[in-house]
Amino acid sequence: MIALLRRTPLLALTVICAIPVSGTTLGAQVTIPIRTLAPSTAVSRDSVGAVLAVREVSNGSVFINDLATRRVLLFDAKLATAKVVIDTLGGTGPDAPAKVQLPANTLIRYVGDTTLYPDRVSPALLVLNASGKVVRVMSLVKPSDIVTIAAGGEAGTPGFDAKGRLVYHGMAVRPRPVPDPDKPWLPPIPIQIDTAPIVRTDFDARTLDTLSKLKLNIGAPFKARELDDQGNVTMRMYVNLLGVDDQWAFLSDGTVAVLSVQDYHINWVDPDGTRRSTPKMPFDWKRLSDADKERMKDSLKTQLAEINGTQPRTMMTPSGPRTARQQFEFLPPERFGDYEQPVQTGAVKPDLDARLWILPRTSLGAKDGLLYDVINRKGEIVERVQFPKGYSLAGFGAHGAVYVVRLEGGKGILERTTVK
Repeated sequence: MIALLRRTPLLALTVICAIPVSGTTLGAQVTIPIRTLAPSTAVSRDSVGAVLAVREVSNGSVFINDLATRRVLLFDAKLATAKVVIDTLGGTGPDAPAKVQLPANTLIRYVGDTTLYPDRVSPALLVLNASGKVVRVMSLVKPSDIVTIAAGGEAGTPGFDAKGRLVYHGMAVRPRPVPDPDKPWLPPIPIQIDTAPIVRTDFDARTLDTLSKLKLNIGAPFKARELDDQGNVTMRMYVNLLGVDDQWAFLSDGTVAVLSVQDYHINWVDPDGTRRSTPKMPFDWKRLSDADKERMKDSLKTQLAEINGTQPRTMMTPSGPRTARQQFEFLPPERFGDYEQPVQTGAVKPDLDARLWILPRTSLGAKDGLLYDVINRKGEIVERVQFPKGYSLAGFGAHGAVYVVRLEGGKGILERTTVK
């Protein structure tokens, strides 16, 4: 509900085929090859969660941030054994894992074989060596940004440019609401924000600048503030079921890519600072019928009722204590939107060859498995990669390595493979 109110062995045979795909509103036709995954070269013995952050180091071992178990594991190059290097329990002794009170959802590639893990309590970045030991701590230029740096998923994965500057999803600046001068005890009307920055920070100069901006689709637009005849306040808010923000990624060559969820095109900031935009990519847009919209609303009505049924808070007024509550309702049909948005949050991942892998929403639930769009720096879908049923993308390694998770009886199995 938080998101609302603001994510068998591999195929032994390689199949490469081409299909014509309907373009955007321009009606263009393109031919995009579909490729599959090679047989796995390594399969983990230990189970993992379904959603992971992955960081491979030069000896082939791989760090896994397992979001389900709230810990970081270090697998050997064969994925045969794993040890815990960070968790919420910690331990004693020289080989004990580091302890964090609040787990982060990402891993950040740093210099050589070092890896950064955001500590949300410090707030700072823990520097891990190739063995998983915390060797030092880096302080942030803007400590409050640890919230988005640690978020992962919809906040993207931060990265370092060639000059050692960290690029990440910054905090959206939310202006302070102005109180009503005649009734200062009333909850102020919230100010809606529609953009969030992608920022770059220089640890040596202790400076921070904005590289790009993401368009935000407001998850809970304000509707009205109502005051009854006894002085009790109700703040009415809408719920936007299609409230997906623009998505972004930091490519391995230092390029920033921002995916527009409105028309499936990409805005770029190149390493030299050049800003450019590439054309809309072909996409099989799904029109939402009235029945589709009703199904989406029905799936959340119970949650909405629970939130609306929570106890109001008490506020003090010149007439004595009164209540203040928030009430949520779905956007009216004319503001709902006619098409399903192309991706969910966290659907964009960069590989180590300066390409984007995007999981379209239309691929979710497909009986043949997930189908990923692979996009180059020209904004072209160069290929699509078909995953077997039950597999999802976890991350990437050197020499074209692809890490995937196979769901098996409620558990995840980590595998290393390639695209062929």
